[in-house]
Amino acid sequence: MRSVRLLAVAAALLAALTPADSAAAAAPTAPAPQLPYDTEYPTIPYATGETSDPVADLARRLESGEATLAREGSSAYLAAVLRELGIPVSSQMLVFSKTSLLARLIWPETPRAIYFNDRVYVAWTPGADGLEISAQDPELGPVFYNLEPDGEEGPRIRRQTGLCLQCHDSYSLTGGGVPRHIMGSGPTDENGQLASHELWQVTTDTTPIRDRWGGWYVTGTHGDQLHMGNVALGRRGDSLTAGGNLTDLSELIDLTPYLGAHSDIVALLVAEHQTTVQNLITLLGYRVHTRLHIDEQEGGLPPGEMSPRTARLVEGLGELLVRALFFVGTPRFEEPIEGTSTFTADFTAGGRKDAQGRALRDLDLQTRLFRHPLSYLIHSPEYDALPAQARDYVNARILSILRGEEGGSDFAHLSADDREAVLSILRDTKPEILADALMQFSPVRQ
Repeated sequence: MRSVRLLAVAAALLAALTPADSAAAAAPTAPAPQLPYDTEYPTIPYATGETSDPVADLARRLESGEATLAREGSSAYLAAVLRELGIPVSSQMLVFSKTSLLARLIWPETPRAIYFNDRVYVAWTPGADGLEISAQDPELGPVFYNLEPDGEEGPRIRRQTGLCLQCHDSYSLTGGGVPRHIMGSGPTDENGQLASHELWQVTTDTTPIRDRWGGWYVTGTHGDQLHMGNVALGRRGDSLTAGGNLTDLSELIDLTPYLGAHSDIVALLVAEHQTTVQNLITLLGYRVHTRLHIDEQEGGLPPGEMSPRTARLVEGLGELLVRALFFVGTPRFEEPIEGTSTFTADFTAGGRKDAQGRALRDLDLQTRLFRHPLSYLIHSPEYDALPAQARDYVNARILSILRGEEGGSDFAHLSADDREAVLSILRDTKPEILADALMQFSPVRQ
C-alpha cells in the first residue's frame, strides 16, 4: 500500500528520482551537492531568484488586481485556481495518508485531493481554506507555494522555501541534493498513519505496479494486476479494504466536498512518470550548471569546452534522463488499464501532432502507458532550459537511439514502428531536437 510523501507542501504527488537499476546507478557523477537553507547554488539563486512558473505569474496578477479568485463552496478557492492554471478536475487523485503538514485533517474518510497539469500540482484538504501548490520552474525546478485565504485584500499566493525544503530539498542519496517533487507508497493504517516507515518508499514510473499507491484511493480497472491502493490496515472491523478494480468511491467516502468523484488510475500513472522525469531534469540542470561554473572559475578552457569531470557528469546524469525519456525499466502492463474519469481524453487533447495525427501524449493503456515511447516532457520549458551542453548530449542520444544505432537490451522495447513514429512526431513538432542532435557534442579538454 502506498502513500504520498508530500510532506512539506504542495504536490502531494510525485515521484522522486531514484536510479531505475544498477546500470543507471553506476553512471559516473560528481559528488552530490546539497541545498542549504541559507545559501544558494553558485549559479541558481533558488531562494532569491525571480520565478517564471505559472503559479508565480498568477501570484503577480493577484497582487496587481489583474486577476481575482472567487470562493466557491466548501473547497474555497480550489475551483477558481484550477481554472486560472488550466488544470483539469479529471486529474483529481485522492490520498489518505497523513504525509502533509495538514495531517490533522487527513483521514481515510477525508482524503487530500491533488490536481495537476504538465507544470503545476495543487493540493486541497477538506476543512482547509488554503491550498498547497508546487510548480516546475524552468530555471529553479520545483518551487513551492501556499494560497492563503481571505485577508484584507483577498486570497494571495505566497512562496515557501525553508519549511517545504525540509523534505523536498532531497537531503538524501535518491534526490541528489536538489529540490524535487515526491510521490510515495507505504502501508497506511485506518487513521491515515504510516503503518511502517521502513516499508514506505518513494515511487517512480519504474516501480512495479504491485508496490504502488499505498495510502491512495485508486479508481479504474486493471484486471488481475495488483496494487496497494484502497487499503487501510487496522484492528477495527470497519477498516478500509476495497481492493482493486474499484470504480465507485461513493460507498467509502462522502464525495460532496470534492470537485470530482474519482482518483483515476491513469492520472496516477501519468503523474508518476511526469515527476520522475521532472526530477531528473532538475538534477541534471543543477549539477551541470554547478560544474560549468567551477570550470569557469578554474579557467584554462577555451570557450565551449568542458573539463573531463564536467563531461563525465553530463554523460552520467544525461544518460539517466535519456533512459527515463524512453521509459527504460517501466513495467509492462499484464492486462489493459482503464480510468474512470475523463482524464485520458483531457490529457491527450493537448498533444502536439505530426502530419499523421500522432502525438507523444497518445496513451496506449493496453501493454504500456504511452503509445509512442518518448516522453511528452521533451516539449516542456524545463527541458528547453537545460544547459546547452546537457541538452545537446541528450538530443544526440535521442537521435542515435531512434536511428537504431544503440545496441544492447535497454532500448529493445522500441520497435522499428516505434522509432519511425517518434522520429516523425519530433520532425513535425520539435525539429530543433533533431537539428541540435546533428551537432557534435562539446569537446573535452584532456
